[in-house]
Amino acid sequence: MAVGGKKVQAVFFGPNYALASDTICVDDASGRAKLVKLLVDWSFCESHRLGYDPAILHNKRLRYYEINVGGEDGPITYYSKSAVISAERLFGRHTRCFIASTAKPEHGATAEPDIFIKYAWPEATEDADVDYRDEGRHLQKITRTIEAEANLDGKCPRYQSSGRVMVDRRVSNEGIKAVEDTSRSILSDGICQQLDDDQNFVNGLRVHKVICMKGVGKPPKELENGFEVICVMADAMECHWEIYQRCKILHRDISTNNILFSGRGSNIKGMLIDFDHAICEDDKNAVRHFERTGTLPFMSINNLEGGKLEHSLLDDWESLIYILCWVGTYNWKKKDEPGERPCIPQRRIVANEASSKHSRSRTTTRATQRKGNQQEQSAIKLISRWFQGIDLRTCAHTKRSDLHTEASFYALTKQFDNSIPDIENLKGLVHTLRRALIEKHEDIKLK
Repeated sequence: MAVGGKKVQAVFFGPNYALASDTICVDDASGRAKLVKLLVDWSFCESHRLGYDPAILHNKRLRYYEINVGGEDGPITYYSKSAVISAERLFGRHTRCFIASTAKPEHGATAEPDIFIKYAWPEATEDADVDYRDEGRHLQKITRTIEAEANLDGKCPRYQSSGRVMVDRRVSNEGIKAVEDTSRSILSDGICQQLDDDQNFVNGLRVHKVICMKGVGKPPKELENGFEVICVMADAMECHWEIYQRCKILHRDISTNNILFSGRGSNIKGMLIDFDHAICEDDKNAVRHFERTGTLPFMSINNLEGGKLEHSLLDDWESLIYILCWVGTYNWKKKDEPGERPCIPQRRIVANEASSKHSRSRTTTRATQRKGNQQEQSAIKLISRWFQGIDLRTCAHTKRSDLHTEASFYALTKQFDNSIPDIENLKGLVHTLRRALIEKHEDIKLK
């Protein structure tokens, strides 16, 4: 609710839109009556419409979450101490993740977690049977195909269960009925009809989904040195390659957010997770063209440019170069130094040229302010241009220039943080990858 003086407005935030009510003026009796009616309606609103998940219960006394997830043989109850990823942004997939176990906590102490539970609101088709982009569908196929592959143990999560979250909703003339929790079921039928009739409003269906998988790990920011970085990335990309070769599933979002690790030293293992943006090439009806997927600093040049060429295996390998450059430049271990390591920009699925134009003046102003101090200018990391460009095409042009020659790429790796143990090995690896993918490969996207 937004309140300004004697005016009140109710605002509803959906996954990719915001709806505002007419302004209510409370300086007269009719306005005050509307406000009272609004507050009363909210008090009778079903909990799922207010953003609460009926399948997740928080035990405040013992401080743990009780999570009920549907399985093939009936509901399964998991227990978790806390959410490892919280849905903190107004828009997007609103992803929440828990590490959990099936053992009920005793006196507030939970068992060692071995299950990773993910809730999210991805775009989906209304009919679940033709939802070719469903992450649970992909992971189930991957687990079934590589189940006997011992070399991939700990490098790929194993499917446990998945599905669409169901909620109880009062349906006209039918009473209480279990329905799928979607971006349409949250709204009233009248508002849905108004949005459908509005030609200027694009409202892709978002569905609340849950997926449970076996296999948990730590985020890459806890890696200790260049040796561990190389080992973890090698395992993740081995998993990526095997999945593509055996299942024809292309990940399409290789980023620091989607790689975990377990163990230490010679026993360390990397794990590739999050198949939200993956596509199975055997599913001919899955959308491929004219979409940009990924996390901004790690998106391939072809992906940033939004060309008509399909996202391929090479795009994902190109993303690996950018990840290693990011790690080598900003050093995950420096997370406590303000201003040294920038936050990874929010994922952008489809480029919004309108928002890019609006940000043009702000970006120009920032660039002008930097020119005042020559010493400060020299300290700016070249890699920062990969995510601070005026628009996505500018970021793509910068990446193309940086990777074009050995000399231009050397200028970038020269800014790697030399305090990282084994940093020279990391430098050598990224230069080898660049030569293999850019100089020696005939793919036209990389030229």
